[in-house]
Amino acid sequence: MDEKLKQLLNDKKCVAVACNQWGDTGKGKFVDLLSEWADIIIRGTGGANAGHTIKLNNKEYIFHLIPSGILHDTQGKINVIGRGVAFDANILLNEINILEKEGIIVKNLKLSHQASLVLPYHLLVDRIKDKKSKIGTTGRGIGPLYSDYVSRVGLFVNDIFNPELFKQKLKKFLESKKVVLDSFDKDMAKEVLSHEHLLNGRFYNEKTILDFDAMVDYYTNEVANKLKDFIIDLDVFVKDALKNNKKILLEGAQGLLLSIDYGTTKYQTSSDCSIEGLAKGCSLKEEDVDLVFGITKAFYMTRVGNGPFPTELGGKKSEEYCASGHNKDYEKEQYKDVNELLSSDDDFKLGIGFRFLGSEYGATTGRTRRTGWLDLVALKYATAINKNNIVLTKVDVLTGVKKIKVCVAYKYNGEDVFYAGKTLKKGDIINDFPRFSEILYDCIPVYKEFDGWNEDIRNIRDYEKLPLNLKNLINFTEEFISGKVIIVSVGPDRSENIIKL
Repeated sequence: MDEKLKQLLNDKKCVAVACNQWGDTGKGKFVDLLSEWADIIIRGTGGANAGHTIKLNNKEYIFHLIPSGILHDTQGKINVIGRGVAFDANILLNEINILEKEGIIVKNLKLSHQASLVLPYHLLVDRIKDKKSKIGTTGRGIGPLYSDYVSRVGLFVNDIFNPELFKQKLKKFLESKKVVLDSFDKDMAKEVLSHEHLLNGRFYNEKTILDFDAMVDYYTNEVANKLKDFIIDLDVFVKDALKNNKKILLEGAQGLLLSIDYGTTKYQTSSDCSIEGLAKGCSLKEEDVDLVFGITKAFYMTRVGNGPFPTELGGKKSEEYCASGHNKDYEKEQYKDVNELLSSDDDFKLGIGFRFLGSEYGATTGRTRRTGWLDLVALKYATAINKNNIVLTKVDVLTGVKKIKVCVAYKYNGEDVFYAGKTLKKGDIINDFPRFSEILYDCIPVYKEFDGWNEDIRNIRDYEKLPLNLKNLINFTEEFISGKVIIVSVGPDRSENIIKL
C-alpha cells in the first residue's frame, strides 16, 4: 500500500466509501484499494440494483450484491452483507458461482440474519409498475421490498432457516398481496416471471401467479443449504470487531443524490445512501466512522434513469434519449468520430462524447448514463451530509477538453412557486441545492468556466506535478464546497492515484 495512503489511514478503525453524486463514480476501485487495509468489509445499503466494476490486472469484475472486497477473500479478510441490504438470494448464489469459475473460492463471506429478503413478488411488482410509471428502476425489486419493510410485512434472511415459520409468514405475505396480484395481467406476469432473474418461470403458477410451494422449496431447501454457514448476528459481530481493534471498511451503494432521505424526490432509490444510512445498515453508528471517502466524479458527472439533472449536456433531449434504451454499440455505430463530438457546439453531442471518453454505460443495466458538467452546488450539499473529505475520480477522462465548466448556482426558470418560506420567481438565483424535483427541473445552471489541460496525467503521483489548470480547478472546488480533496484518481487502475495530504 502507498505510504501516503497508510499515513492517511493511520489510527483509523472504521472508514467508509460513499458516493456524493448519483452513483457510478468509481466507488468499487476504492473499496478494492482500501480492502488491502481492512480486516472486515461491510456493505450496508441497496441491493442488486447497485453495480460495482473493479479493474484488476486488466480484468474487469462486476458485482451487484456481493461486497467488492471479495477479491481479497483469500487473504482472510471478511466480507459482510449487512442488515440494511435488500438481499436477493438468487443474485448472490449466481455471483458466488461466477467467482468460483474464475478461481476465487468464497470462504469468508458473512450475511446478516436481519437482512430483508427480496422475494419473486418484489421483482414482479417492480417490473410491472415501472412499465407504467417510467421512474427508471433497475427492476430488482428494491422499492417494493423496502415498502414492505416499512409496512412490517416483509420476510428476513433468518426466516428461511425455519421452514414452518417461513411457510406461515410467506402465506400471510401472499394473502396481503392478493388484490395486487389479481390486478395484474396474467400474460404480462408470466412474461416477467419467465426472466432469468426469476429462475425462468420456476415461481409462476397459472392460477395464483406466484407458486407458494415453489418459493418454499427454493428458499428453505436450496438457498438455506447453501447459505447457512454464512449467517451471523452482525450487531454482535461489529461490536466484537471494534472491541478487538479490527479495521472495518464500509462499502456504500448508489449515491447521496439518490438517497430516499436526501435525494431528488420521486427519482430516488429506496434506501438511505448517505453515511448515516450506510453506518446503520452495517450495524454501526455514524460516530463510529473515523473517515469518509466521499467519491466524486470530476469534472463531469452522470445519472442513470429519469430525474432532474441541471447540468445535463443536451437537457431534456438527453434524458429522453438515454431512457429509450440506446446502448454503447448503437452509439458507436451512429457516432464514429469522438473528436467531432467533443468539438461540437451541440451540447447533446458533447454529452455523447463524454460518455465515450468515460465509458459511461451502466454496469447493472447496460443503460447509457446521462452526462453533464460537475455541479458544485449539489456537491456542496452532499459534503455537508457525507463529511468534507472527497476523492476525485476519472479526472483523466477530460484530458484534452479545451474548456471545462462547473456549476456554481442555479437560475430559476419556472412559474412562481412557494418554496422553503418564500416565493421563487422566474430569474431568481438559487445558491443551495433544492432536492424537490419539481423545483430542480426548472433550474438552469450558472457556470464558471476554466481552461482545460492537455498533459497526460496518468503516471503522475505527486500532486504538485499536476497541470496548473487542473490544480486551479481542484483548488476552486475545495474552496466552493468548504471541503478537502484527499485523493485524485488519475486512471482506472487501483495504483493510479495521488494522495493529497
